[in-house]
Amino acid sequence: MKGKIILITIAAMITLFLGFKVIRSIAGKKAVTEQAQKFPVEVLTVSPSDYDETINLSGTMMAENQTEVPSKVSGKIIKYLMEEGAWVDKGQNVVSIDRDEIGVEFKEAWLEAPISGWLTKKYLDTGGHVTPGMPLFQIADYHQVKLVIQVPEAEISRIRTGAGAQISIDAWPDQTFYGSVSQMSPTVDYLSRTVKAEIAIKNPGMKIRPGMYARASIKIKRHLKAMVIPTTAIIERETGAMVFVAENGQAAARQIVVELDMGETSSVKSGLSFGDKLIVAGQHTVAQGSAVEIVGGK
Repeated sequence: MKGKIILITIAAMITLFLGFKVIRSIAGKKAVTEQAQKFPVEVLTVSPSDYDETINLSGTMMAENQTEVPSKVSGKIIKYLMEEGAWVDKGQNVVSIDRDEIGVEFKEAWLEAPISGWLTKKYLDTGGHVTPGMPLFQIADYHQVKLVIQVPEAEISRIRTGAGAQISIDAWPDQTFYGSVSQMSPTVDYLSRTVKAEIAIKNPGMKIRPGMYARASIKIKRHLKAMVIPTTAIIERETGAMVFVAENGQAAARQIVVELDMGETSSVKSGLSFGDKLIVAGQHTVAQGSAVEIVGGK
């Protein structure tokens, strides 16, 4: 009888020992599983930010002071006194014309430059016949230039004379030029539904040439202490725009209202608060309530 009790006791101890090991094993596996289910994410702390609201338009560069010079008399061009690209002073003779008048012997007429600038174009060759009003050459002074743009009718009320602008030109990809809106036409083109506008630009180093294609980012409004986030953090769903934030080790979905999409960044009108930990990397792999581990960001 005594031996039987000892055997029962030993069996109970073995059972307890094995049960303890099983419980430890299950707990360990659960911990490993929970650890494996944590999604690595990077976050950005949402904070106030100032930004400029802009309109982006493109156009063609022109010299601020540019003119085509027409002939004042009939006749035949004897010669141009200089080649295209030469600098011409105001009042300097540019073209010699043999006046063609009945009953009048040879009489030479000179056509002068009305402004100082570069002779950018000659419209005729030596010996060509001219009549009054026919353009003979073009002069342009591009120490000061202007970008001529067409403003869509819907944007007219947003742009004001004097508004600042940043200019980018393909010929100078690493340099930004600055100017301001100097003129806006009072009429709308009924075919294109646009308004012609000009942006005055300084031309240091004479890098900008008339005829160049350029893009302008025109400032229309300054926003202070706005909520600006990376556009890539936003997920578009059928219900609208949403983002994920990290809260207490979990991902929390937030429905947001985007006020302005600026390309790389977007201004948020509602749905987020300053101080939120916005998930900016890994947001496409999580769902509401997913366990997350912050592995980067600020």
